Amino acid sequence: MVLIKTKSLQARKNSRDGLRICIMRRIRPEYNFDMWLPAVSPNEQLLQAYVINKSMQWDEFKPLFLSELKKNSQYLEIIYYLAKKGIVTLLCSEDSPDECHRSLVAKEIKKLYPTTRVIIR
Repeated sequence: MVLIKTKSLQARKNSRDGLRICIMRRIRPEYNFDMWLPAVSPNEQLLQAYVINKSMQWDEFKPLFLSELKKNSQYLEIIYYLAKKGIVTLLCSEDSPDECHRSLVAKEIKKLYPTTRVIIR
């Protein structure tokens, strides 16, 4: 079974995380992950508007990010391929997955590969 999970970088690392992939545009030395994949993070313009300046709401951000993600679908394939080898956990800094791009990334992978099990946290 292919399993992809999502998690906040703020949450404690554990052995059930498998391969920890950070999907943020900007990282810090204290972040604990195995692989960095900024290609599936919001571009700089979306990051500025939605996360930093908060001048964009989720309902506006979501379709723009999904459109951008479709252009980078080869990276979703890479994540899926890695998850076929073992559990993958997608990480970003947001505490909650509710209005966070990590949940959108995981759901898009599920759309491409319907048998994938996705756990969003």
